[in-house]
Amino acid sequence: MSDAIVRDSPSPSIELRTYVPERDAAALASLFRASVTALTAAHYDAAQRAAWASSADDVASFGASLVRGTTLVAVRDGVPVAFGQLWPVDHVEMLYVAPGWTRRGLATALLTRLESLAREQGASVLGTDASALARPVFERAGFSLVSAQTVWRGGVSLSRFHLAKPLHGTDL
Repeated sequence: MSDAIVRDSPSPSIELRTYVPERDAAALASLFRASVTALTAAHYDAAQRAAWASSADDVASFGASLVRGTTLVAVRDGVPVAFGQLWPVDHVEMLYVAPGWTRRGLATALLTRLESLAREQGASVLGTDASALARPVFERAGFSLVSAQTVWRGGVSLSRFHLAKPLHGTDL
């Protein structure tokens, strides 16, 4: 995918482009930390949010994880405001929106484009492991609950939800 505006961008002023490590790693690590710490407070306590957010403390490692698969970045005036990752081809690994940018269709636009990419690459089912905050976004996009899960990060348990969506047929 080129470093150009994607046709299903949520707004003419928002650009969806592929991740560029040297340009985006630090900004997306910061966006990730802010999203986790600020937006998930209704669902996770302070210790859970801190443990979860700490995975972006090592910017080089966090940036390297974004190189896997396909990572798309939503940008407004040169500043990343959301990102999502498809890795492997049948799994949405990350989907995060910056505080102050929620409820503007960014997560939906990223998810729509990631789903299209999964279809193009032959995936028959698209899965994700979503937080309590992200679960409704995925369900509105046609994903169904497969199972509730508990994972451990930094000695702290976090609840999440494994969701899946069949991808048979073609894009509309």
